[in-house]
Amino acid sequence: MAATQRIETHPHPSSVYAPIVAMALDDAEMHRAGLAFLYRIVPVLVATILYGIYIAILCVATRGLWQRGLRARPNAVILIVLYVVSCLSTALWALEVAQLIGLVDLLLSPDGLSTNALFNRFYDLIARETKVTGVLFESQMIAGDILVIWRVGAIWFEKKIVVLLPLFWWVLMIVNMLIHSARCQSGVATTNYGELCKVTDVAAPVLSIVTNISVMLLVLWKAWEIRDTLLDVLHRRKTNKIFTLFVLMVESGTLYVVMLITDLLVTSIVTGGNETVGRMVDCIWGYAAVQLVGIYPTLLIVVLRESVWNSDYADSTQGLAISTVQFASHNATAVRSTTQSPESHVERGKGNSYEHVSGGATGSRSRDLHEVVHLGDEESQLSGKKKLGVALY
Repeated sequence: MAATQRIETHPHPSSVYAPIVAMALDDAEMHRAGLAFLYRIVPVLVATILYGIYIAILCVATRGLWQRGLRARPNAVILIVLYVVSCLSTALWALEVAQLIGLVDLLLSPDGLSTNALFNRFYDLIARETKVTGVLFESQMIAGDILVIWRVGAIWFEKKIVVLLPLFWWVLMIVNMLIHSARCQSGVATTNYGELCKVTDVAAPVLSIVTNISVMLLVLWKAWEIRDTLLDVLHRRKTNKIFTLFVLMVESGTLYVVMLITDLLVTSIVTGGNETVGRMVDCIWGYAAVQLVGIYPTLLIVVLRESVWNSDYADSTQGLAISTVQFASHNATAVRSTTQSPESHVERGKGNSYEHVSGGATGSRSRDLHEVVHLGDEESQLSGKKKLGVALY
């Protein structure tokens, strides 16, 4: 009590702290304020750690693309997509930090309001950003899925029509985002949303899950078609088999699907009031999911060189039908011509020459970035005598 009297009779320059200090430590409102701050700062700390990891991975991906050369259009497009995703992730992270700062500011400058009034103002502040955060998150998923769909298009180079399946769901994601941004308003709690807004909120991650499941099924289908060759490659590789499988799960979208399904389960199952452990867990996972959605496509570009599809065993006795994505160095100069023969193969390194098969014509070209597939026809795959290097664009 004495401490309280000193604060009231002798104002200090830091008197903005007085309303909180004046509250007894066992006061219910003080307890609520402390829990609210704790349950908000923990999710922000988790998101900040993941954001730091994300920036580190983005730097590695940027360095790799820069070294391979940005004159090649695919390299430049990939880099642009990565930075669009990173800008969206940064905006969402900044909003999360701003909300925490807003809570601290309200607690330190209550303006004579009661604790209930302060928290009502804080949750109104969050509600006003509901539409913005929703649209940003949906846009982030849409941009990230571009690279996943691009990857499956490279694997199914000889039958690109199958890529229309994930593209269909991806277009629905865009439509869902446009409806959400046009019809749903901020300034109200999500529990008071109209039915349309509730549907678009749930549909956003569901459509992304379906998109990536379709990608995963297409990759597994291709892997099953060439399972003998893939198993041979796995046995020959000297690198860690677990890491190779991890890379395969990354590029097939499996880990991404697991993450988004977990996000839906957590937000559906975990319930509780605003200042409860359940709400904190939900908030932690929601903030983490935002950064993981950004990390995923960036990690895909980083680990691509270790992909099981990127095999060096072109001289395998089996007809090799493995799609690989090769990024050439910026100063690629040497070009070695290849001729049509049973032993034709792809020259890796600075030259990046390959045998180009198009309408029966065979030639040699050089690209800064190209996708190379050692592909034999059905008969040659059975006999294991003929392999062709097919250039993709």
